[in-house]
Amino acid sequence: MVKFCPECGGELKMDPSTKNYLCKSCGLFTSIEKIEELRDRSTHDDIDKKRRMHDDYLDWWQSSKKEKQKH
Repeated sequence: MVKFCPECGGELKMDPSTKNYLCKSCGLFTSIEKIEELRDRSTHDDIDKKRRMHDDYLDWWQSSKKEKQKH
């Protein structure tokens, strides 16, 4: 069961007549399929962000090691 909005984290309520969900906080009105798609995209974005941060850190670490070896 879907409880939280993927956009803002607000509470979701199902509208039985349309079988769509409505967020009480931001007003998102969508189907369960769209909510799952948004959550999947968010998860992939988080993974990509962590990967980029990791790669940036490794680049920094390697460059600082090279600079230390020069001195």
